[in-house]
Formats: sequence, structure tokens, C-alpha cells
Amino acid sequence: MKRISTSIFFCLSFIMLLSSCASQKKAIKQPLKEKGEDYLLSKMKENQSRFETFSGKALVEIVSKGKSNNLKVNIRIRRDSAIWVSISAGVGLEAARILLTKDSVMYLNRLNNSFFVGNYEFVNQLIHAKVDFDIVQALLTGNDFKWYDYQDLEASTNGNQYQLESAHRRKLKKYLKKSDAMSHIDQVIYQSMWLNPTTFKIERIKIKEIENENKKINAEYGNFKTFGNQLLPTQYNMIISAQDDVDIDATFMKIILDKKLKFPFHIPSKYQEIEIQ
Repeated sequence: MKRISTSIFFCLSFIMLLSSCASQKKAIKQPLKEKGEDYLLSKMKENQSRFETFSGKALVEIVSKGKSNNLKVNIRIRRDSAIWVSISAGVGLEAARILLTKDSVMYLNRLNNSFFVGNYEFVNQLIHAKVDFDIVQALLTGNDFKWYDYQDLEASTNGNQYQLESAHRRKLKKYLKKSDAMSHIDQVIYQSMWLNPTTFKIERIKIKEIENENKKINAEYGNFKTFGNQLLPTQYNMIISAQDDVDIDATFMKIILDKKLKFPFHIPSKYQEIEIQ
């Protein structure tokens, strides 16, 4: 009698598992048949994180050319305005500081007493890929690019995730400036985003340049936690593929939203200016 009961139990469990998988598969596909990419796009935008300021402390491992560096990173963001990053290594002494605005890049290297003040061409040369403030802000927060259009947008399912794909995303003309053309910010990019079917948060994103497909950025986000009423990822993995691959793993130990922040940046008089080619 015990064997029969056990067999029935496993049969019922197997049937329930199949039913669950079938229901999940139907639940993922059905909205696409009814509403398509507009539905996914609206749900993604609706569930993106929204804050005036972001402050986070993270442990970061960077692997490049076979070498690994473990760092402590403090990040502060004033939405659509400024990104401040302080990087520490070893015993905790600051090694570098970065301040990004929409139009400018400021960088301090405390290890060799040097600095840079200029535009995003410096960042582009540093990582051998083209980015602007909007792209950096989006990658750091797990949101979509804010000031870019949606050309040829397609929606599909990929495993247990939704996928939004656009082969020709370009910065909206009203946000382009004369300086953008000179710094190649008016580029056309391919972008693909994988969304969680329940939260509609971006769990993976891939972007690459149309002109040079070897230059691409892949980012994955995980271990989402609630801060206030905002759902944010606390685990990041980012691979920048260009001249050399750079693999970045980050774990946020602390995140605070909507707290008044300062963005200190002072260049010591003895520091030497970095010149880019």
C-alpha cells in the first residue's frame, strides 16, 4: 500500500510540474500575441527604477589581460545630471576619482598624480568603445537608455525571459548637440534586452556598434532587492569587448536612494594633465 501511495504521489507531482511549466510558457507568450513589443516596452518603462539620487558601495573585481584587481567602489548619481565614482584599492586609500556630467569627464589618478578634464572621447579611448552619459547611467542602474529612439523594435521570448531587440537605436535628435557629432555620440547601435517575465526588470542587456560589431558590451543583473519601493539589482557582471576584453564583477554591499549627496572633485595643483591623442 505504501508503494502504491508513493507511486501515485510521484505521478501527481510530475503531472503538476508539467502543468506548471505549460502554464508558465503560456503566460510568457500570451501577452506578445495580444500586444507585442508595445506591451513589453510600456511594462519595462513602468517598472524601471526611479530616484533623484543614488548612493552605493560595491566590491568590484576587474579582470583584463589575465590580471585581476579587487577594488572598493563608491558610486553616487544625481539622476540625469552627475555620476561620481571613487575607487579604492589595497588598504582603502583612494586610487582614482571620476566625475561625469552630460558634457564633461573629469578624472583623477592619485597613483601617479595626474588628471584629465575634457569630453567623452577620453572614456571612449580608455575602454575602446563609444559611450555617453546616458549609456553609463543606464548600465550602472540597470535601466534602459533614456534619450534613445526605438527603431525596428521586435519582441520575442527567449527561454523564461522576454526579449526586446532593436537593430538601429540612435540618440533622439532633440538631445543631440554639436559636440556629439565630434565625439561620435550620434552613433547607431544594436541593442537587445532580456526582461524578467514577472517584474519586467532588465536581467541582461547587450549593445554593440553597428560600424564595428567587435565592440560590444554585455551586462547581466541579479540578486534584486527592494530599497524603499524600488527594486534594484545588487549583482552586476559586465563584459566590455573591444581591443581587449574587460570583465567586471560587482556586488553592492549598500544602496541608499534619494539622500542629499555631495560630489566633491578637487584637482591638486601639483597634478599633471593627461593628454589624449
